[in-house]
Amino acid sequence: MGGRRGRSGQAALEYVLVFTALIVVVWALGRFVFAARKSAKQTAELVTSDYP
Repeated sequence: MGGRRGRSGQAALEYVLVFTALIVVVWALGRFVFAARKSAKQTAELVTSDYP
């Protein structure tokens, strides 16, 4: 039975690591979307400007 506790602890650690990795990926995607929107807004302002 002692072996089962080590494995359940390992499984819990794996779940925590995967959850952390998932949070980091979601955060990175959010930053990418934010940067893409900002770039699109700046591009639209440049294209629609009246500067010759």
